[in-house]
Amino acid sequence: MHYGVSQNANCFPGHRFHLSCGRFAAPNYPRSSASMTSYEDPEVRYTYRSTLVDQLRAEGEFQVGRIRLLMPQSFGFCWGVDRALAMVNDARKEYQGKPMWLLNSIIHNPRVNDDMGEMGIKFLKGKQSVPGALEELNESDVVIVPAFSAMVEEMEDLKSRGVKVVDTTCPWVIKPHKRAEKYVREGFTTVVHGTVGHDETRATCSLVRSLGGEFVIVHDMREAEILARYLEGTLDAQELLSGLHPQAVRKNFEPTPHLQRVGVINQTTMLASESRSIAERLRQALLKRWGEQELSDRFRDFDTICQATQENQDAATAVVDSSPDLFLVVGGYDSSNTRNLARVGDAAGVPAWHIQGPDCISVDCLEYRERHTGEIKTKKDWLPEGPISVAFTAGASTPDAILGQVVERVVAVAGESLGQEV
Repeated sequence: MHYGVSQNANCFPGHRFHLSCGRFAAPNYPRSSASMTSYEDPEVRYTYRSTLVDQLRAEGEFQVGRIRLLMPQSFGFCWGVDRALAMVNDARKEYQGKPMWLLNSIIHNPRVNDDMGEMGIKFLKGKQSVPGALEELNESDVVIVPAFSAMVEEMEDLKSRGVKVVDTTCPWVIKPHKRAEKYVREGFTTVVHGTVGHDETRATCSLVRSLGGEFVIVHDMREAEILARYLEGTLDAQELLSGLHPQAVRKNFEPTPHLQRVGVINQTTMLASESRSIAERLRQALLKRWGEQELSDRFRDFDTICQATQENQDAATAVVDSSPDLFLVVGGYDSSNTRNLARVGDAAGVPAWHIQGPDCISVDCLEYRERHTGEIKTKKDWLPEGPISVAFTAGASTPDAILGQVVERVVAVAGESLGQEV
């Protein structure tokens, strides 16, 4: 399947947030997960495939010596990631020989971003960026916008430089953009359940800001409770602002006028159950403050969790409900949806570890990301003796190949061999 690249150098696919240049009109441009099912491009997709993971996906579980391997029904690359990589592949063919840049990481996985570099694609921002490159862009350059989208200011800058833009923004990410725009138009302040500094949330808030609206970012139930107590009238403005991240609101945000009416959206990769709880808590706060009669004019809620995120979280919940001894969640340490998959294990009381890949695993210790602090730590004596069950899952940016290598490494560390069994 060919995804196509816009023939108009200044046409930015996606919602009109992307500079009012209209939607991408290529006839084969995928708009739903159903359209991704025929994606069989060996140059991209098969590079990340794993025969082992394919079999585990089909069977759900497998016994290897003393280890029972458990795999959920849904995990790994989402169709939005597939789509982004397909568009990059098409762009490389269409603009062969032209300087090609990624605005930032294409997805939150170091292996995939390293692969982009090996293809000759350079980075304008982030850890792999080329210093000063952004200021030197011109009409001869091609810039790829990542699947998370980009800030309005960034898109305007690209347009002013006349570069050719390949916009891989996932249509699911466009969903909160559209809802936020509607909130601004109707006079509501947008409450984002998301992470300050995450690419997607930065893009959403830049849209709200560009339209003259206001936003509040709440990361979790603790911050949502602070906001709810202000809405109820039991906290003052200073207590509200001191309890939130310094960048959770725009400069000169004034709680009294700006929090009369609120509309809730979610960063698409957040924990769905928490998003629902946050929305309900804020609804109850406004109900208590204003009463049933005024509630409909004070509160809006729209679920913008990505379908793939929801499916992966539901599948992870099902697999940890079988009470495995360990739950290994594989994905980039910058990946929001991967971090939230690990929280599914926490909620079930199952030891859950967010690891980045097979290099995190050794006989003596396990390297993992601590969810509350973000620190990279090591766990000694992590693999129990005797018969054990180990459940696995992978974030939406994690290639099957990496997950397969993790499974192989766990089996080897346990002193077992896959051999010809799988």
